[in-house]
Amino acid sequence: MVKVLVVEDEDATRLMLERRLSWAGYRIRAAASADEATAVLDGSFEPDVVLTDMFMPGGSGLGLATALREHPSSADVPVIFLSGRALPGDVVAGRSLGAGYLAKPCSLADLARAIDEAAGTGTEELEDVVRRRLGDVAGVEEDAERALTATLLRTYVASAPIGMAAVERAVATGDAEALALAAHRLAGGAATLGADALATALRSLEERALAGEVADADDVRRTAEQLERICGLFTGLAEELEEDVLVHDEPSPAA
Repeated sequence: MVKVLVVEDEDATRLMLERRLSWAGYRIRAAASADEATAVLDGSFEPDVVLTDMFMPGGSGLGLATALREHPSSADVPVIFLSGRALPGDVVAGRSLGAGYLAKPCSLADLARAIDEAAGTGTEELEDVVRRRLGDVAGVEEDAERALTATLLRTYVASAPIGMAAVERAVATGDAEALALAAHRLAGGAATLGADALATALRSLEERALAGEVADADDVRRTAEQLERICGLFTGLAEELEEDVLVHDEPSPAA
């Protein structure tokens, strides 16, 4: 899991970044100032990437990046500046320190891509990919959206065994038309919910069926195993979303 230190002085923005990146699969530590970030770095947290605002009271992101470069233990830590009002000279100065730059506002997908590139990791890890796609496609910030997303995940999990049984039945009977229909239905939901690899596998079955070719048993078995893994992941994510909604819906204790 990629560890990210988020440095942002504005409370709402810092909380939003912390929550969305945490839900996207990153391990996050947040700081409200350059001094606080330095204290975090001097402690037990060793980030893979530092994501920092460029302008903050009491110390700029440029100053923080310079300090990082001068310290042996953090000299090679990638830095990404996040700002809505940086001048071209500021961007050039940041890049001279080896830092990347993203303009506010930016999507979760853009943030994830920049972090992964800076950390030298890919975005193929299944859970991370699904979380990020859900964050962009469905939205997970509002309680109503989180509840709806959880319902969509559980609906897919409930219908998946029926859909996979239809795929297996069509293959066993050599019914290419039925196979194309069953694979198409499963692929559509998988793509909507961010399970791109599963959607691709199912669409391959569909396309071959449309061409009159029925998949063999090994292809179906691999797809069924992939679907089972996705359903387990979807169930876990739905539980996380539901728990968060319940926490937010709890009444405040009486004074």
